[in-house]
Amino acid sequence: MFKVLIVDDEPITRQGLVMLIPWESYGFEVVGTAANGNEAIEKYSSLSPNLMIIDIRMPGMSGIELIERIRVSDSSVQFLILSGHAEFEYAKKAISNNVKGYLLKPVDEDELIRYLQEINTKLVEALEYNHIKVKKDEENRERIIHFALEGERLDEFKYCSDHFLEWNKYRVLLISVDEQSNSDLMNLKNSFREFFEEGNIGTVFIYNSYIGILLNDELEFNGQYDYLYKNLQNVFHNNYTHFTAAISNPFDKITDIFAYYESTCKLINHQFFFDEGYLLNESSETAIKVEIQDSQYEVEQFKMTSVVDKLLFAMEIGDLSAIKRICDEVAMWMIDENYSENIIKKNFIQIISSLLNKLMYEYQDIRETLSNVFTRVFEIENQPKIRALLSFVNSLLAEILEKMDVKNTDVLVKKMINLIERNYDKNIKLETLSKVLNYNRAYLGKLFKDYTGEHFNTYLDKVRIENGKNLLLQGLKVYQVAERIGFSNVDYFHSKFRKYEGMSPSTYRKSKMMN
Repeated sequence: MFKVLIVDDEPITRQGLVMLIPWESYGFEVVGTAANGNEAIEKYSSLSPNLMIIDIRMPGMSGIELIERIRVSDSSVQFLILSGHAEFEYAKKAISNNVKGYLLKPVDEDELIRYLQEINTKLVEALEYNHIKVKKDEENRERIIHFALEGERLDEFKYCSDHFLEWNKYRVLLISVDEQSNSDLMNLKNSFREFFEEGNIGTVFIYNSYIGILLNDELEFNGQYDYLYKNLQNVFHNNYTHFTAAISNPFDKITDIFAYYESTCKLINHQFFFDEGYLLNESSETAIKVEIQDSQYEVEQFKMTSVVDKLLFAMEIGDLSAIKRICDEVAMWMIDENYSENIIKKNFIQIISSLLNKLMYEYQDIRETLSNVFTRVFEIENQPKIRALLSFVNSLLAEILEKMDVKNTDVLVKKMINLIERNYDKNIKLETLSKVLNYNRAYLGKLFKDYTGEHFNTYLDKVRIENGKNLLLQGLKVYQVAERIGFSNVDYFHSKFRKYEGMSPSTYRKSKMMN
């Protein structure tokens, strides 16, 4: 329906025109009336009518003056003039202001209908023309962008760019939508056009499965990233599970678009390393350097065995905060070493799988829980962000920890004893344990001494010596025994053995063999 505003200082005339004909039958709707020129200008601004029927003589501002004021800013609105016989010649002059026609009072119904039919046809044609023009302009702008991105058809590009997109500064905004069909992308593209193109904010295009927007940076988007991101969210209306958006730095020439398109693609391609919920940009605070490479590092380079052992210690002590800290440190190490998303996920799968294998061997009573967690380890591959991955890993380990009875200090010390007895051959240090478990070293040592009556190192030495005695009786050489029980220096082993047994390892073996 086209909108009509009736302007006349006589109430009877205004209401008579409203009731004269069935406006809707001819494609019109009377959206308001006005009693004078000033009121008409106010209602014109708020209602945006397509047709105004105006009395030529009104107190204050005349109908001709009203039309002239509106024509300054609007060439599309249609006018019909109401006049009496006395103003017939005066009314004819209104034609110079592009008035469609005039009606003598009292208004003849058939004559008004004839005018309405003519004006309706004209307005429909104008709408169709504007629609075609808008569509053609959209196509031309998108062609310019494609030419610039591909560096092709430079003559045509120059002609088009001289007529479209003549801005002083530009930015590229790219949107990646997970698993959407071409038809979905086209629907989204049209939705984005309603926001970005109507206000000359930017031009929407599709390129390489991205929805792109070439922004008019004369509007200065720097610092307005939250505003842009909220508008993107409004377009999506929660209909899509996940999208990622990134914006480039500003640039001066549209011919430079490809370099900035590539840098923005790189941001999106590394979305795994960014937090969700904001517009990615070159100055985003992230846990990584944007120039990350798809490195193929060997897993052993970050000492997976050491990481698994640390996690195992933390699990057996029951310290969830230590577990989280170890996982964070491993993630940050891999990020600093420029590991790719794929390699980080692969490494975490191997770390957690190795940890579960160790737990499965030691904790038969919670085998069902461990098996259940095992089945979900490969869900690590589906985590969209590094923080989501860490959260998922921590949740798996917390689930296991709930089944492991590790709640008080007695249990903590018992677990430490168990660790010593199972890992005495390794380089176990109280200082290392205190860091892994996030306990004060002195406090942890006091707990151990209070419970066992021995200092940590003394207890560890005695466990090693007891196991060394068994190996000596099995016929191993002294230096072999030293290595097997965790002493890298055979002389140091000799001194410790003498301290606790009162004799050398060789003498001990001879005495036992004689007995």
